Amino acid sequence: MNHGLHRFSPMAGLMVLMAIAAVGFTQVPVSGRLEGWGLQALASDSPLFNPPLAIEEVTAIAKDMTVFIAGPTSGSGAIVSRQGNVYTVLTTKTVVSGSGPYQVVTSNGRRYSVSPSGVILLPLVDLAVLQFTSSETYPVAQLAEPSDSQIYLTVANQPQTTLFAAGNLVSTAGTNLSDGYDLRYNSALKSSGSGGPVVDRWGRLIGIQGRFNPESVTGSSAIAVSNFVRLAPTVGLNLGWRGWILSNMIQPATPPRAIALSPDGSLLATDGGYNQIQLWDWQSSQLNATLSGHNSEVNSLAISPNKQILVSGDQQGQVMIWNLRTGQIANTLTRSRPNQSNPITSVAITANGQTLITGSNQGIELWDINTGRLVLTLPESGEANAIAISPDSRTLVSGHLDNTVKVWNLLNGNLVHTLEAGERGFIVESVAISPDGQTIAAGTYREIRLWNLERGIRQRTIEAHCDLCYVYDLAFTPDGTGIVSTSEDGTKIWNIADGTLLRTLDGTAKSLAFSGDRTLILGGDTLRIWQVP
Repeated sequence: MNHGLHRFSPMAGLMVLMAIAAVGFTQVPVSGRLEGWGLQALASDSPLFNPPLAIEEVTAIAKDMTVFIAGPTSGSGAIVSRQGNVYTVLTTKTVVSGSGPYQVVTSNGRRYSVSPSGVILLPLVDLAVLQFTSSETYPVAQLAEPSDSQIYLTVANQPQTTLFAAGNLVSTAGTNLSDGYDLRYNSALKSSGSGGPVVDRWGRLIGIQGRFNPESVTGSSAIAVSNFVRLAPTVGLNLGWRGWILSNMIQPATPPRAIALSPDGSLLATDGGYNQIQLWDWQSSQLNATLSGHNSEVNSLAISPNKQILVSGDQQGQVMIWNLRTGQIANTLTRSRPNQSNPITSVAITANGQTLITGSNQGIELWDINTGRLVLTLPESGEANAIAISPDSRTLVSGHLDNTVKVWNLLNGNLVHTLEAGERGFIVESVAISPDGQTIAAGTYREIRLWNLERGIRQRTIEAHCDLCYVYDLAFTPDGTGIVSTSEDGTKIWNIADGTLLRTLDGTAKSLAFSGDRTLILGGDTLRIWQVP
């Protein structure tokens, strides 16, 4: 991908300037941010790129996620997960304190019985979940951490009757931390119905109501949804990619433009600013080595499957092959026209570790990684901005400055497909191939486009990011069910099957890397490491 080498049409640039000038929103900070590594943020979005929703939209989202829980005791809950036909509702222990049985009544009035085994109490906090089965499709809440003081509260005090009111967060570090009540707020909603959702101005679930004190302006409190995400694995709840937690964060000297992760996830390489490359043990935040040799900024990195070789490409078109056992340069590729107008935009190494592939304005070139000899230049491959290799190394996908995606047969070098990624004047910034090798993806201006690799038929277009945003980087999740995209308005996880948004992760990133053990590393102002428990 072309980190830091952003290009778009003059008209698009004018649109960006006009849109920035038109935005007049200032985010209100929330005092008492949560501390610790456990889950520093579930979602964080810049108001510039994500203006708050109209109150009518927030109301509709909140009411759709809210359910009424009927039983010996009753209250509200929020639909927070779906696995197949099994839905999970988050509420408080107070709501399910009776002996049962319970029913969940959804926003459309349907009633679903909850089996005794479908009521699960979370440890340490006043939270519980109920599970019901349905073939109907119900909206699932987006999970987030508070990023603004304005909130909205919803309570279902009887089937298909919900109350909705505005409120304001007073603190995100309340006095009842032993039960998880770490969000204190005031609101005109004085209902004592426990388990109601607390949502933000973007319609995302940030907490569950539970304690009310009508005599005190700031006496009501809720449990942050971060407690649920952190504790769900301890009771056997699999949230999949919605359950990512921020496990570590590294602050390099300069924000990395490029990152690479070894297939086993043990070695992380980043550009270290200007002509340096840094090698990290990300689990301990330890900087193991700094490599110097380039004469300009490093744009792209790749680590061989056996972790013996690192390849780096820079802004002036230079490509270096490093021996990771010695930290020395093993070879420097001799390119026909290396110069500042022909930077290396992408590098990749085949699964057998024998072939290096580089992408640049000059085109896509295949090199013998052991000798540094040029093997092949793919025809009609000029202005290559991003490349990706299939897991079996038989197929190469490339994204280009004319907003096309090209599919290549690496066994013979033939061009198989040329696919339109959108209107001309924009560029393909990122490409990816699914783990099963069946689907290709391209990130361009705002959109992710998905195609069947074999037939070249477009399967889906996801409007992934805002009107001011390019999709900087893409990667399929290791299980192939989702795709992760990075842009100015955050890092987002999408469901491949239906194109729905599964999660927004904290922080803007220019690059990302996956390992097979469900570890995701985002390279932005900081290196953020997310993992599934």
